Amino acid sequence: MHSLNFYTVEEVADILRIHKESARSLIAKGEIEGMSIGKGQRRRKWRISQAALEDFIRRRTEQSQPGPKPQRSKPAVKPKRQWV
Repeated sequence: MHSLNFYTVEEVADILRIHKESARSLIAKGEIEGMSIGKGQRRRKWRISQAALEDFIRRRTEQSQPGPKPQRSKPAVKPKRQWV
């Protein structure tokens, strides 16, 4: 039997080393796929699967990989002023 691991918002925040409100924001934006598991007294409760968290980390890691540096264009040389 395959075991499924689910994390709370607080656990996801600890794993990603971010504030729990930042983790909630990522879930609300859809960047991390989460499941609502009912209505809390103050806010809804979320659970995030291990697969969804790993997918988010993989996508973020791929985005942050360094690519070739863009070539800087040389600044235009200003003509010297001639004093008359």
